[in-house]
Amino acid sequence: MDAENSTKLIQAITWRSTSSRSSSCKSLVASSSKSSSTWTEFKNDLFDDYGGMDSGSHSLTLGRLYAWEKKLYEEVKAGDSTRKIYERKCNQLRNLDAKGDDGLTVDKTRAAVKDLYSRILVAIRSAESISKTIEKLRDEELQPQIIELLQGLMRTWKIMLESHEIQNKIMFEVKTFTCPTFGKLCNNTHRLATLQLEAELQNWRACFMEYIIAQKAYINALHGWLSKFVVPEVELYSKSWSSPSPCHSNGPPLLMICQDWIASMEKLPDKAVAFAVKSFGKDVRAMWVQQGEEQQQKSKVDSLSKEYERKILAFQKAEKRIFESKLADHDSEQDIEHRAENLRERKDLLDNFRRKVDMEKEKHHSGMQETQRITLNGFQTGFGRVFESLTDFSKASLKMYNDLLNYQENSEKVGKPAYIEDSQVEDGNR
Repeated sequence: MDAENSTKLIQAITWRSTSSRSSSCKSLVASSSKSSSTWTEFKNDLFDDYGGMDSGSHSLTLGRLYAWEKKLYEEVKAGDSTRKIYERKCNQLRNLDAKGDDGLTVDKTRAAVKDLYSRILVAIRSAESISKTIEKLRDEELQPQIIELLQGLMRTWKIMLESHEIQNKIMFEVKTFTCPTFGKLCNNTHRLATLQLEAELQNWRACFMEYIIAQKAYINALHGWLSKFVVPEVELYSKSWSSPSPCHSNGPPLLMICQDWIASMEKLPDKAVAFAVKSFGKDVRAMWVQQGEEQQQKSKVDSLSKEYERKILAFQKAEKRIFESKLADHDSEQDIEHRAENLRERKDLLDNFRRKVDMEKEKHHSGMQETQRITLNGFQTGFGRVFESLTDFSKASLKMYNDLLNYQENSEKVGKPAYIEDSQVEDGNR
């Protein structure tokens, strides 16, 4: 490891959240020598002003665990390399003894074997020390942080449950939808607002699903790391040399919490929430389509109404000319009668056109009523189902976190891990 990486490793290891009872903290750092396995303890006044979780910075704890794991890996790797050299030297020494070579060569080889053996013992003790440090971080920092995280999530979903219950009650009580701008709902501004609502629903659903996915990924990753502590007891030195098992085969208590957490997450009704939001999004899309149809119908009515007004003006002018002709007595009665007949035909056409306008207005009115119906049903039914599903999800989440904390407290009282009833985790993994 070069100097820069060594510095980063030391910084990661020494970063530590401070206790409220002390202005300093203890950390382990590597010595400046690459080959040295000596670790020293010192006080550090950094991060005294940290104001996050009471149990310390979760991010910093994970960072230090990673640094210690990396250091353990390097120690084991170096020790394994030393072991291989040691085995070769042992074979060489046996061959020299069998051949009866001169004593000087045998003594040098034997001294090298003893030195390598001592280095192996040092590496084993170093690995043991690092393993104990990792265990200490796991039990004294990581586990309290996970418990505090569960407590925070429980409080969060308790508040969310109260909010969603109120929202669900409000949507259930919505029986009518009145708006002072009735008849003007389908302008471009309202259609844009509908599109924005649909986009927000899609984003809401995506964020909710990402929350579930992220939490499951986090728990599974943590569970995977903790599972590494569940290994059979091994000899300190064997052909496949490795560090000793950090804990007995039952695993650390935090592993049991994660197992129950994973099993409980699978039971949450998150799919019902995602489906409800998606369904309401379809209702909003249908509302947007209906608004478009109503807007088109309104444009058609406006156009026909203007044309009808022009026809009325033209008819009134024609009627006025006939009346003036009668008064002036310039035209013959036959001409006047012919014009009157044309005027009656135009009157019939005008009446037919008026009926057409009235029919289109009725369609527009029906369209407005349909828009109102879709809006009311969409919000009362679709949005209501969203809050209903969120209420159920909040209840299940609150119960899950509460159960995890209760079983953790019970396990501490009896001195062994407890499991949530009906957990789907296989017994073989516990």
